[in-house]
Amino acid sequence: MTFEKHNFGYLLTFMLVGAILGSALGTLAAGFVPALSVIQKSLTGPIGFNLEIISFSIKINLSSIIGLVIGVIIFRKV
Repeated sequence: MTFEKHNFGYLLTFMLVGAILGSALGTLAAGFVPALSVIQKSLTGPIGFNLEIISFSIKINLSSIIGLVIGVIIFRKV
């Protein structure tokens, strides 16, 4: 896919799915190999909001950044 205005939604989707899968795979890898727990350390504090009815927060770590980058690479290859 080329990066055009109508493909921006696909790019965001690939980035989001890549970050989620990267974080999940990083947690799984750290469970099997305790030395890999360094990729699960949060680079930022929890970023989010709390509206008393619903709350949302994210933590950015190394494995989610790697997944995000891989998502962008896959988007560019497709």
